[in-house]
Amino acid sequence: MKQFLLISLLALSFGEVLSQDYLEAITKKSCSCLGEVSDDLDKEEFNMKLGVCIIEASIPYKKQLKKNHNIDLDHIETEGANLGRLIGVKMATVCPDALVKVTQTAKSKEAGGDVQEVSGTVTKIENDVFVIFHLKDDTGKISKYYWMSFVESDLDLTNTYSGMVGKALMIEYEPREFFDPKLLEYRQFSVIKTIMPLN
Repeated sequence: MKQFLLISLLALSFGEVLSQDYLEAITKKSCSCLGEVSDDLDKEEFNMKLGVCIIEASIPYKKQLKKNHNIDLDHIETEGANLGRLIGVKMATVCPDALVKVTQTAKSKEAGGDVQEVSGTVTKIENDVFVIFHLKDDTGKISKYYWMSFVESDLDLTNTYSGMVGKALMIEYEPREFFDPKLLEYRQFSVIKTIMPLN
């Protein structure tokens, strides 16, 4: 009986060591990825890049994370915070200098600090989770612009936006990265700040 208890205890200890090994591997790879993140990112972009680093480092250990920590990488949109907490705490001990350096140098841009402008004709309007304007510019390129928050405009957008196909507009927008759960990666969205009529 004593021998059985000793073997069980050793097996549990060995399993714990293996658990720490793969978590350390994820942490080290995340730290290495973090070291390559640009110092010029604002805090929001930095946090997104950090999330991508952790997710990419964790993918080879999907089964272990599910078994030992009940973190399902197939549902990262809901499990991302738990994964971030698990690895983030370890990163603070494995690569504190890199974490502090990049966090301190990350710039907090004011809202609208990276606003860009485009003019063109509305070719299509989608009503999805957000309203999406398809705008054809002077070169013939069609791009999507997302109405996700308050938009400054002289127009009564709420009541008239659906009738704007064929209208010439000037749109000021801010490029933002958001996590796309369908692609399991971050992608850029052009978030509308201002809409003005051109005719």
